[in-house]
Amino acid sequence: MPGIFINATTARKDTRNNVVIHNEVTAIENAVFANVDVGVLYANVNNTTMTNSNVYYNVWNGITNDQTKKDQLNYVKKYFTDLGYGVSIVSDPGQTNHLQWNISW
Repeated sequence: MPGIFINATTARKDTRNNVVIHNEVTAIENAVFANVDVGVLYANVNNTTMTNSNVYYNVWNGITNDQTKKDQLNYVKKYFTDLGYGVSIVSDPGQTNHLQWNISW
């Protein structure tokens, strides 16, 4: 019976932690604006919920398997990629077991 049970797209959307995603996107946007203002063509972003968490680090590096966290990381990455930015997620050179967003334009 259609309409009684949620579809896969709705299930995935409802599983995401929108507060974490929103805060991550906002932190990256703020870093981009700050660097645009000073004429820099990239932003390296750390010190966020996702980058400071060894849980996200372990998921991104395949050490643990948490599909929800991986989906959140990929969602943020896709958000900026769809806006035309170059996006990579790397190990933070200044912190063990932390991530860093590298955004370029």
